[in-house]
Amino acid sequence: MAQGLLEQTLATLLPADCLLCAEPLPWRQNGSVCLPCWDRLPWSPGLRRRTTVASSRALEAVTWAADYDGPVRRLIQALKFEGADQLGRHLGESAARQMGPLLGLGTGPRPGALFPFPDLVVPVPLHWWRRLLRGYNQAGLLAAPIARATGLPLMTDLLRRPRAGRRQTGLSRGERLRSLSGSYRAEGPALRGATVLLVDDVVTTGATLEACARELRRAGAMAVFGFALARTPRRGSAVVAAPRGRRRGATNATPARTRTGS
Repeated sequence: MAQGLLEQTLATLLPADCLLCAEPLPWRQNGSVCLPCWDRLPWSPGLRRRTTVASSRALEAVTWAADYDGPVRRLIQALKFEGADQLGRHLGESAARQMGPLLGLGTGPRPGALFPFPDLVVPVPLHWWRRLLRGYNQAGLLAAPIARATGLPLMTDLLRRPRAGRRQTGLSRGERLRSLSGSYRAEGPALRGATVLLVDDVVTTGATLEACARELRRAGAMAVFGFALARTPRRGSAVVAAPRGRRRGATNATPARTRTGS
């Protein structure tokens, strides 16, 4: 409530333009995005399960709320590279709404759930130097409202990134996994026998989530499921229809897709 009042006050005293349409922002907005633009965001939830061919992988499945394209891509870039940390809460809340029934989030019955209910939520960590430069971990900002929506504990101290590693842009999945070897470290009694919901902003090849999942499993986690705000679209993935629901503000899920393969 206090945060919402602060946002309204700042919007009145320091007017700005919408990140998407560049029109002046009214006091009612979602993290520097006007409500009409927010309502038009192209959410397209999906899920990719681990296949038998990939049975050696530590990550059971990956879910995402949108494709990393268009306005969603623009907002994620603003969140990561332009200091727009206020977007984290709004994007995380929307992602939780989009994926809720598909993942069986919440405390009620879970008839549409596609994997076991997790025990805790863990964000993908940043190396300390990058976090210092950015001022925050965007995955942590996204994970907080997801944890609130599920009623699960948000555990930010179970997984660390002690080694920075090289930039992942342009690398294949195998190259990314090799470059990430030894980059993450997990520890803590809360992981023993736990099912973990691992949250990140974007999934491309899945190498980062897989590297984190391996470390979480090594530290005692029973299962790890990935939850990304957006997924870089790929051609040739098998798509299986999943139950559809209503738009933003409804109790059911919005369009969802399940995909096989990796």
